[in-house]
Amino acid sequence: MVKNAMEEKATENGNITATFVAEQVAAATSKLAAPLVKQMEEMEQRLTASIGARASRSVGVDDNLPASSSRELGGLEAHLYRTYKYHDPDAAARNRHKSDWDVPSDFTMPSAHLFNGWVGWLQGFPSNATQDGSGKKIDAPVKPLRLLKHGSLPRKIRRAYDNNWKPIMELMENEVADEIRNRHVDGMNYDFFKSTYDEAFKGVCEKYPEFADTAKTKNWKVSTYCKKIATVKSQRKKAMV
Repeated sequence: MVKNAMEEKATENGNITATFVAEQVAAATSKLAAPLVKQMEEMEQRLTASIGARASRSVGVDDNLPASSSRELGGLEAHLYRTYKYHDPDAAARNRHKSDWDVPSDFTMPSAHLFNGWVGWLQGFPSNATQDGSGKKIDAPVKPLRLLKHGSLPRKIRRAYDNNWKPIMELMENEVADEIRNRHVDGMNYDFFKSTYDEAFKGVCEKYPEFADTAKTKNWKVSTYCKKIATVKSQRKKAMV
């Protein structure tokens, strides 16, 4: 109480005390920080709403998506990468007891046109869903297909992945490896998918001129390109003999 009286008297006489300085600094700091805190709260609210909107929307390699919906393709949140626990009934003896897989038990490699396949290769299927034992629908996101591990895929999925996806997709990925490496999956959007697709496909066509006739290839699926690659390789090998 005596201290407070002394502080007040000193302030009235025009003297600057440590307490006075501390109070003024605290008031100024609070005044400056308030708008920043409010701005951060607003940004957090917008981000939360945006993520919620993306998670509720089915994006990826759905060939039935209209063009307008394709332009709404958003990023995939990295924390969705998870594994699934079950036993593969088709597993070889050495994998009979393996229970951790990169994809849910009912997942199948989709049939997709090349651009939609490219989107799945880069961002996966964040809105994929499955059913639990009671028939309830639950989220079962699948990581970017380029990140699937050979040893973490059930036998049937592994065959489809190796034979009907990897040959063309790895060729394309190699053409734009730096762009992919320098872009986090959360930052990938339609413009990124389209620009990297165009550049990658152009590079692939230089190696496989057979693909350059888009009038001929426009309806080809990912698996068709993979089969054509195998055919062309075989023909080139025979021609060298």
